[in-house]
Amino acid sequence: MEINDNEIVLTKENGEKEVAKILFYFHNEQRGKDYYFLYKEENPDDVIVMSSSDGTSLDEVDDEEFDEAEQVFEAFQEDPKIEEARK
Repeated sequence: MEINDNEIVLTKENGEKEVAKILFYFHNEQRGKDYYFLYKEENPDDVIVMSSSDGTSLDEVDDEEFDEAEQVFEAFQEDPKIEEARK
């Protein structure tokens, strides 16, 4: 993976590259992982969460990580500063 500003370039196993936008990310100190909320420009309402423990690759999250990420995402959406920035 390669991060440029608010975009992430993912290289699939077959060498094909895919670009996703980074909505935001957070770090979980206990797990030693970063969690990225990603979407494709053509479908901004379809947000997925992926984790990275090494900063070079992304992994799917397990159920516990997903539940935590969902709570963080809800807080992100309800943050008045974020809402003001969207206007």
